[in-house]
This record gives sequence, structure tokens and C-alpha cells, in this order.
Amino acid sequence: MWKIYSKIAWRNLKKGKRVTLINVFGLTLGITAAILLFTVVGYELSFDKFQSHSDQIYRVVTQDEYSDGMSYTPGVSPPMPEALKADLSGIDAIVPVVNSSVFVTLDDAVNSSGTTNFLVEDVFFTTGDYASLFDVEVLAGNLNTLNNPGQVVLTETEAKKLFGTWENALGKSVVLSKRIEASVGAIVADIPDNSNFKFNMLASYKTMESNEEVFDTYFDEWGSFGSNFQVYVKLPESGNADQVNKQLLAFAEKNYKNRGTSKKSFFLQAMEDIHFDTRFDPISGEMIRKGTIYTLALIGVFILLMASINFVNLSTAQAIGKSKEVGIRKVMGGSRTQVIFQSFGETFMVVFISAIISTLVATILLPYLSKFTELPESIRLITPGFLLFSAGIVIGVTLLSGLYPAMVLSGFQPVQALKNKIQVAQIGGVSLRRGLVVTQFVIAQVLMIATVIAVRQMTEIQNADLGFSKEAVYYFDLPSDERKDSRLATLKQRLAANSQIKTVSVSSDVPSSNNNWASNFWFDGRRENVPFMTSLKYGDADYFDNYGLKFVAGTGFSESDTLKEAVINETMAKKLNLSSPDEAIGKTITIGGGEPWMTITGVVKDFAQNSLREEVKPFIIATELSRYGVIGLKLEKNASQETLASIEEEFKNSYPDAIYSGEFLDETIANFYRRENQLSLVYKIFAMLSIVISSIGLYGLISFLVGQKLKEIGIRKVLGASIAQITFLLSKEFIYLVLVACVIAVPLGYYLTDQWLQNFSYKTSVPISLYVLVILASLAITAATVGVRSIRAALSNPVDSLADE
Repeated sequence: MWKIYSKIAWRNLKKGKRVTLINVFGLTLGITAAILLFTVVGYELSFDKFQSHSDQIYRVVTQDEYSDGMSYTPGVSPPMPEALKADLSGIDAIVPVVNSSVFVTLDDAVNSSGTTNFLVEDVFFTTGDYASLFDVEVLAGNLNTLNNPGQVVLTETEAKKLFGTWENALGKSVVLSKRIEASVGAIVADIPDNSNFKFNMLASYKTMESNEEVFDTYFDEWGSFGSNFQVYVKLPESGNADQVNKQLLAFAEKNYKNRGTSKKSFFLQAMEDIHFDTRFDPISGEMIRKGTIYTLALIGVFILLMASINFVNLSTAQAIGKSKEVGIRKVMGGSRTQVIFQSFGETFMVVFISAIISTLVATILLPYLSKFTELPESIRLITPGFLLFSAGIVIGVTLLSGLYPAMVLSGFQPVQALKNKIQVAQIGGVSLRRGLVVTQFVIAQVLMIATVIAVRQMTEIQNADLGFSKEAVYYFDLPSDERKDSRLATLKQRLAANSQIKTVSVSSDVPSSNNNWASNFWFDGRRENVPFMTSLKYGDADYFDNYGLKFVAGTGFSESDTLKEAVINETMAKKLNLSSPDEAIGKTITIGGGEPWMTITGVVKDFAQNSLREEVKPFIIATELSRYGVIGLKLEKNASQETLASIEEEFKNSYPDAIYSGEFLDETIANFYRRENQLSLVYKIFAMLSIVISSIGLYGLISFLVGQKLKEIGIRKVLGASIAQITFLLSKEFIYLVLVACVIAVPLGYYLTDQWLQNFSYKTSVPISLYVLVILASLAITAATVGVRSIRAALSNPVDSLADE
């Protein structure tokens, strides 16, 4: 029986080649989109799920409550790991993990590059207990060596980079930060891409403890909190996170009551939340908002739904042509169940063919997906999860797309079918199909609105006045392990002498960065903490000219190697309740609540210290040579690659053993919004896809109506109706459908995009004209799609449609 059904289904599909191709094309688009989005969503949701203790691992995070709001950091103070071990109960393990970059020197060049100096990023300083929390595959050696000072563990890739092959690395000597002797105690396999705990090297925690000055980390400073100094705990399988949180509240009360300007507290963050909780940065890698994941998943569902709607519309439009076939089958003894099975067989065949083609297309497109998502190029498409997902799509789309056409066909009365008397009433009317088309256009218009607003937001951010000059600004890091001696001043002088360089400044960082360095402070001679924190930046006297910072009062400070004078921003002046920025000039301020007091010489216009997702914070800019780590250069517009090469050469002359890495400031700032730009691109692609699928849906419905009105069209033409009149007759209700969709889509699109814009402190305005533009675009697409089919029907010969009368 199934063999017969398959043969008949295949013959019917071949007979209606045009409709079959349209159905296959539409479903292929929908299924391909769903597969690609499933791959992205599945990858993001898989982060650290491979960790065997993922449900038992938590991070201790910090919350600061100020009078004007909350502040969060994933880091703790250096003394806390040992103190927590003494104060907390009901915990299997407490493991500190400190992320840093380390300059590594080899005794001799042991690899083909001949290099002996390397900068290793993502070095985790931790203990041998790290492996009791996180899954690490040991290739050679023993992770327990991390309990001893002067020990490091390399990943396979990093070992190959340093020593040529990982087999040669075990037991070898290395020098950390040019002064710490260490040896390689173990080699481990590379950490999977879908992890927020990717490291290149593990180093013993005791190495950092015994070299506080080298790593600028002091283990008796309870008030020092850095986002890279983190601590993780492992609870027993029957452990209770709420009980531990109560102990952490008591710990904060014991150690931080009446300390600083905030009410400090600590709590556990589950490992499964680390990749999605935007309040806390992961220790390595990036995160993604859960809202973004849900958005991508919904887009996939909606695109698939639109493709299924198209199939329903086209299949129903085709039903009238199959009425005689169904009538004959029923007269010959066929049951309604058999007709249903036959109809589902045709649907399944179309869906299955579409799924096969979609898999091939998705395989071809997958390598390009990494260009606008965080998907690694090495990811595989064919996995057990993918096969299960594909089977679900085939079954789900077959049921979704085939149920209504099957019920329509099987419900035909044999006599009416054989006499070709099937009317709208017998196939359920057009109201359902109209509703489906409205649904399609609601989805398409919401995606169009999201695309327009996302593009507008990102364009305005890229063109926004950040309060400083980012164009033609080139900067590079100074070696962190080098003393700030006379070489720095000499390097600055040599760079300033280059005719292609306008200005040079040395500072702690550029104006806009990921730095969130903050401190308590005293103001105007009062030896008490101001009730809010201040962000900090350190720079020389050329900092303001180099980055184009604008003063609203006073001037910059004079050159100094130590804390002497300071500049604040407008927000700081306002939060200090000063009547005007000029009132700040001459007042004194001190960082950290102690000497020295600095004189405020100027107030600069607010600028974006971080990304425009964040509000402008109060901050202080001061001079302190020991804090400098970046040289920024304002280049002439005609500066070339030769200029960049000469800058690198001067750096190498001053620091021959250091690693050089320079970049342009505008590229760094653009990187702040990489995720948003990727999402904007996704909106563009799937908005276009939804338009194509909607057009196919419109074509299906107009085909259905034309099929119902062929005789009416013929009669009207015989009675003298013009082509324009007939085209208008067939097209007018589709304009109505699109307008109904607009009434639903505009408020829905506004709400969804407004929620997305809440992620930015700097938001674009959304004029009514944008919504009008989307409505006009929808009407134009409708007119083009419906008009082609309507004109073709209006041009048909009335004799053909009236011949059966």
C-alpha cells in the first residue's frame, strides 16, 4: 500500500511541477534558515555543558549597593579565597582563578620561528584543585604540580607554539615576566571552543602569592577588587546554594561592614548562568544575552512557520484541480482515511526532499556563518542532535503543512468533485488563508522594523560624538613587566619627532576601553568618603590634546610623574553638587582616602569611557607614571604603513625583548558592538528571507483566488471589463490584508525593539517615518507580487474559462 501511495504521490508532484518547485523552494528556504539558527542557538546553549560537575560549580560574585544604584563585579579581593575556606561550610572545594597575560621567555629558541619571547594570553593562576572542578584532559604530567610555586601547565596548542611539539614541552624551563623561574609540570588538551574557561596556560597560585610586586596583586588588600581575580566553589551533590549565600552575607557583614562607600555583599552565580548573565564578565571568552538567544530561536520558528503557511496556501489552491481525482478514488471505494494518507504522503515527500536540499545548502553556508556569529569555523553540522532536530522538523512541518490540505481534499463529495462543482464553501473559504497571509506579513514587517531600527542604532553609534577624537588614533601597549624608566621618555620623544605623528601621549589606557578601574575618594579637604565611587584614568599632560578632549572649565594639568593635579568630568561635577563646572577649579581631591591631595585644574566634557551601552560615570584623570601602560599616537591623515613600521621599530629599539601589538582606536571601539552588529546583520538576512517567503505566500493565495474566479473573470471580460479593472478587483483585498498586518506589526515591532534599545544608554530616536517606510515597502512588495499574477489572469482568454459551461 505504501509503495502505491509513494508512486501516486511522486506522479502527482511531477504533474504539478511548477507548484512542486515553488513548495520545495519555499520549504528549503525555511528549513535551511531553521538549521543554521538551530546550529547557532545550540552552540551558545552548549557552553560548558561538557563539564561533568557543571551543576555543582558556582562563582562567588560581588555586589555593591550605592545610594544611586547597584554595581556588580565577578571578582573578589585577594585575601578572600583563604578567608572563605575558613568561614564557609558545606563546600567540597574553593578554587581561586586569576586571569592574566604573562611574558614568557625561553632559554633557547626551540621552535622553527627562532623566537625566545612570547606573550601568553589567558593564563589562569590557580591551584591543583582546579581539576576537581573543571574537566581537563591531561596528556602528560600531573596537575598537582600547581600546588607548588614555579610550576606551569600548557595546553597542547600553546606547547606546540613554544616548543615545536607538545611532547618536547614537559619538564622544560621557562621564565615568567623576565624574573620568575618556572618549569612545565603538565600538558593538557585544548579546551573546547564552547567554554568560558579557555586558557592557554595554568600557573601555580603560589607563584603569584610569592611575587606580589611582579603581578601587582597584594594579598592583604581587602579593598582591592579586580574582575580577573575570581573564586569558584564546588558544592556537594546534595549541596544547598541558598545556605551558602546566607553564609556569604554573614561573611560580608563580618569583613566589609562600614568599609568603603557601598554596602558590599557576595553571592553564588551558577556556572550555567555565566555565559548569559551580562552583569558579570566571564573569566575568558564572551557572553551572549539570553534575549538574543530567544530572538534567534523565534526567528527560526517564524521563518519555518511562514514556509509551512506557504505550503498550506499553495496546496489548498491546488486542491480544486485534484477534485476529480479525489471523486474517482471515492467512487472506486477509497475511504477518507486513504485520501488523507495519500495527501500526507505527498506532503512528506516534498518536506523530505526540501530537508535533504536544506542540509546540503546549510553545509555549504556553515563556514560563512562564523563571519556574523561567534560560531567557530571548526564546528560540525552533522551531529546526533542535528539528526534529531532534522527528524523533528520533517515530522513537524509535514503535520503542520499537510493537515489542513489533507482534511480539505478528503472532505470532497464525490458527485460534486466529478462535476467540477467544488466551490469555496467546500474547501473552507478563504478566511483561513487570508489569516495565514496576515500572519506572514506581521512576521515579515516585525523583522523589517527590527532591521531598520537596529541598522539605525548601530549607524548612529558609529557616528556618535563620543566626546573625544577616535579617528587616526593608533596605540600600543607598553611591556607590563618593564620599569617605567628613562626609556619611556626617550621613546615618546622619538615618536614625537616623526613628521607623520601629530601628538603622543602615555597613559593607563585610551579614553574608551573595557577598563572599569574605580576607587573611593575624598573631596574638598573633607576626610570622609564621598558616597559614590569614581572611575580612574591616568595620563600625562598631553593626554587631552592627543585624544581631543574638550574642557568646559579650566585646563589640563602640568607634567608630573606622581599624583599632583587632576581633571574631572562633567558628571563628577554634577554628582558633587557643584553649582557649575567652574566651581570645581582649585578644589582638592584624593584617591582612595589618603595622601596626596590633588588640585583640580579642569573639567572635561563627558565622554564615553566604555561602550555606549553604559552610562557615563564620574571619573578622575591624574598623573602617575607607575600606572602608565599605553602609548597613544595621533597620526597625520596621510600616514602610511611605513609610518606604522617606523613606530614598531622605535618600540623595538627601546624594548628589544618585548612583544609589540598596535591597533587603531576606532577599530577597538567598533569591536565593542560586534555582537550588536552581528545581530543587525542577522536581522537583515532574515528580513529579506521573510519577504521572499511572504511573496511566495501571496502568490499562493492569489493563485487560489484566481482559480476560484476564472469564470467570473471570463464573464467580466466578455461584458467589457478592462485589464486594469480586473487587476484591481483581484488585488484590492490584499492591500487590506497588508494594512491589517501593519496594524498588528507596528506596535509589536515597537515594543520588541524598544526592549532591545534598553540595553544602550545612548538610544536612537525612532521617527514615525520609519514605520511609514516599512508599511510602504510592504505595500510595494504586495503590489509587485499580486500584480504579476493578477495581470496574467486578466490577460487570459475568456473562452478557455467559459468552455465548460
